[in-house]
Amino acid sequence: MGQVNSTRTAGHSMSKTAPPDADRSVPFLRRSIAAGMFAMGLVGLTAAACTGQLGDGSPGSSNDDRPIDPATGKPAAYDCREARTSPGVLRRLSKVEVQLTLQDLFQLDEPPAVESIPEDTGQGGFRTIAALQNVSDQHLRAYLAIAETLGQELMADEARRTSVLGCEPEADDCLERFVQRFGKLAYRRPLSAEEASDLVARASEVARDREDAFRFVIEALLTSPSFLFRIEVGAAGSETSTLTPLELASRLSFTLWGRSPSAALLERAESGELDSDEGLRAVAEEMVGDERTQVFFNAFFKQWLTFEQLRAPVNPDASFTPALLEDMIAESELVLGEHAFTPDVDFFDALTANHTYVTPALGKFYGLEVPGDGVSRVEFPAGHHRANTGLLTHASLISAKNDGDLIAVRGQWLRAAFLCEKISIPAGLLEQLESELSGLTYLEVLQKRNTQEGCAGCHALIDPIGVGFAQYDKLGKYDGSIGIDEFGLEPRLEGAANESFDSLAALAAELRRSPDLAACVAEKLFIYTQGREPAAEDRCAIDASAGSFTQDGNRFRSFLTAIVRSPEFRLRRAPE
Repeated sequence: MGQVNSTRTAGHSMSKTAPPDADRSVPFLRRSIAAGMFAMGLVGLTAAACTGQLGDGSPGSSNDDRPIDPATGKPAAYDCREARTSPGVLRRLSKVEVQLTLQDLFQLDEPPAVESIPEDTGQGGFRTIAALQNVSDQHLRAYLAIAETLGQELMADEARRTSVLGCEPEADDCLERFVQRFGKLAYRRPLSAEEASDLVARASEVARDREDAFRFVIEALLTSPSFLFRIEVGAAGSETSTLTPLELASRLSFTLWGRSPSAALLERAESGELDSDEGLRAVAEEMVGDERTQVFFNAFFKQWLTFEQLRAPVNPDASFTPALLEDMIAESELVLGEHAFTPDVDFFDALTANHTYVTPALGKFYGLEVPGDGVSRVEFPAGHHRANTGLLTHASLISAKNDGDLIAVRGQWLRAAFLCEKISIPAGLLEQLESELSGLTYLEVLQKRNTQEGCAGCHALIDPIGVGFAQYDKLGKYDGSIGIDEFGLEPRLEGAANESFDSLAALAAELRRSPDLAACVAEKLFIYTQGREPAAEDRCAIDASAGSFTQDGNRFRSFLTAIVRSPEFRLRRAPE
């Protein structure tokens, strides 16, 4: 781009006598403006969205109004007849949410590239925990660069430009109409008269030409806190308040589709269609049937079961290629998607399924004959090591994601993923044990940590599970020459009706029967969709969701509609 001799922005002039860095181009200047608008907007947004003086929501905190149960000395369970919700925090759009929202805003066939945005901070596998997310300089630079690229591509594509702008750019009032139309979609609410007029004025002042004014508006809107954060103030503006219709539409769309609400959904909210429970349920069921739900919850499955990225082997054999890792991920995506979104299919059948979807290369890895090219559905023959093991023998799930001990890691993963049991090492214990276990063989270490006081409490819960996977190497490849009895531990799932298991198929069947499984998946969905770990006030909603799922034949879609139908879904509670 050519340089400009003199540009005036926000009351300051920049002439050709200014320092070189100040006289690079219009994009540089307006990025400074956008950064300033972001900072000012964030201050105002925080003040508006984070009102209220509350405790942390944990049992026994200052805002915990539950009576103490004399038998346990702990707060009694909440009465689920009254809707409650734990405090939320201001949520920045996740990387996935930004990508999917931009795809809709710019009417793109595929999600745009967003690799420049830093990865969201994860916890327990999930990258949606709002309290962990920030906006760094790197974030802002990435948002600006992506907005600039998308704006340039839009204005160069005549057909798509007309559709997205809603008018011809040369028309006298097109810029004003675009600000109102596109701004409402970006902010998920109508712009105020002051916001709209200020944005038009800034665009007209800074832009080099008519088309550049539209690009400036796009950059300003997509780097605003009103776009990057999910703002919920509530209809009453009190500590606990019912969401406004547009806030409810926004929460509904992000919960089910992982993206901003469409113009049609906002209109339905403004017309009162979401005000009644029946109306909200009908819209939710309609949305759940849309392929956008599948796209968003494909990301949920990857985060829940930790197969977003796989680790290549350190010293791979000649048959290994990086494409094999992609085939492994695709296998799990297809099996989970089939059981989650095929009508009338039991979601938990994925745990005991006797079939999978593999490419010829992945079939060879598993020891299966796969005819033809591409992906094939394969049934496991009787006696095959993967027969009736469903997800539990997917290489994407059981391959090593780090350098930890595979037996302990796999046992801990299964309990955390499917039973929501969190096992952590007490502070200082690891250092103490390192000296005690030094010089022992692996089998001696395994035996000692399952019998020694201070270790056995945890390892007795996870090692007997993990040893059941001992015939699968770090990449998830089966080796039948390894004997399970070599490890001196009986494979067992403590707490199950039939604790001992003689095969992974038996483990899968026992896990599927666990009464804690539905509640755990409901909790994982809560974390993913609500952006926070559940507190005591959220247990009623989670339990109701799990109950609805079970009553409806374990259909995954019933999980999603149950989340939306709960009275708590309409509430927001201010953070501390």
